[in-house]
Amino acid sequence: MLFVAVLTLLGSLGPAAAQEATPPSARPAATPEAVTFRTLASGTLNILAPGTATLAFGRVTVAPGATVPLDPTDPSATLVYMSSGAATFRVEAEIPVARGARAGTPGPTAPEVIPAGTEFTLNDGDSALLPPMTGGELRNDGAEPAVAWVATVAVITEAAATPTP
Repeated sequence: MLFVAVLTLLGSLGPAAAQEATPPSARPAATPEAVTFRTLASGTLNILAPGTATLAFGRVTVAPGATVPLDPTDPSATLVYMSSGAATFRVEAEIPVARGARAGTPGPTAPEVIPAGTEFTLNDGDSALLPPMTGGELRNDGAEPAVAWVATVAVITEAAATPTP
């Protein structure tokens, strides 16, 4: 899924540490130039042995016309909140989507379930919860950058990383 890339790009695979300044945006190999990621907070914590939870929070900006593949091997569950622009997703799993408050509505709508493989667009104020291990793509078909706040959590266990003889 996109969010293995996000986890890597957000720098969340290492332990959290205090910093004196905001880290610069970095572009790891194979990241489309039209996509930028900025780490705002990240860290790991030990949970029930032998697992570790990796958490990250950041901002993703996708330039107009850019497409980002979603990695089907990504172990992260990802919450996406669109803060501006619009992003079109096609995800190979059912996805709950909550539409943001619009003029004339008192608050966000109850989540709707988007069927697997169906394209849907998130506009500012909308959110979606992407499950782990799901492929697909994200693209910006609009004329302005699509900006989203992203929170990811992945539980990594040693057992999952050890091959079976």
